[in-house]
Amino acid sequence: MIFMVTQWTPYNKTNEWLDIFRKVQGKIPSFIKKWQTFAAPDEEKGIKGYNLIMVEKGNADEALIEISKLLAPFWKIEGFAMKVEPILSMRDALKTIGASL
Repeated sequence: MIFMVTQWTPYNKTNEWLDIFRKVQGKIPSFIKKWQTFAAPDEEKGIKGYNLIMVEKGNADEALIEISKLLAPFWKIEGFAMKVEPILSMRDALKTIGASL
């Protein structure tokens, strides 16, 4: 399973975001196999972060709970917003239409 978490942090709150990030970093459970974070400016909402989170097969429910717990401290930042989406790899997406690579 792959989750994509998109988050927005106002430009004037980036130091507050960094303080929280330092506290939660390193608390990722072993069934989350890879967590990559990317960032880009979003002129309207501040810094837009993209998190691609790869989860060990069979652990999607537990991973969603842990991801939510790790991100909950960021909710206290005024103007912070986020969205969590399950996504498919291209290989799995093709399976939905009966095709393969």
